[in-house]
Order: sequence, then structure tokens, then C-alpha cells
Amino acid sequence: MNMRLIIIFFLIFLFSCTKKEECIIIEDKYESNGSYYFYFLNNTINNNNSLDVDPLGTGKVSKEIYDSYKIGEKYCF
Repeated sequence: MNMRLIIIFFLIFLFSCTKKEECIIIEDKYESNGSYYFYFLNNTINNNNSLDVDPLGTGKVSKEIYDSYKIGEKYCF
């Protein structure tokens, strides 16, 4: 009986550790010196109306991924 409980707890723990997929909408694309970037709306900005906060986030991607997506498309990672 105890072994069943251990297995059940282990399975619950295993499935609770799965990574959640995050998605962005590509606002712009940029290549610089062989590096490829997506620009996306930065959803982590609090309601801070400061002018020094950049509303766009960036993410470096491979050339293959860069070429596979267009501006306005949804990219999940």
C-alpha cells in the first residue's frame, strides 16, 4: 500500500513540473552581425507610464526560426 502512495505522489510531482509554453506575436524582425532577433510586445511592463520603459521585448532566435516566421505571426517557445 505504501509503495502505491509513493508511486502516485511521484507521478503527481512529475506531471506538475512540466514547462508551460509561452507565446508572443512578432512585432518586428531584425538581423545584426549574423544574429537574428524577434521584437514583441513586452507584457511584463507594469502600469508604469515612464518614458524610459521600452514597450518592445527582444528575443534572439536561430536563422532557421527567423526565416520560418513573418511579422504578425504567433511564435511559441
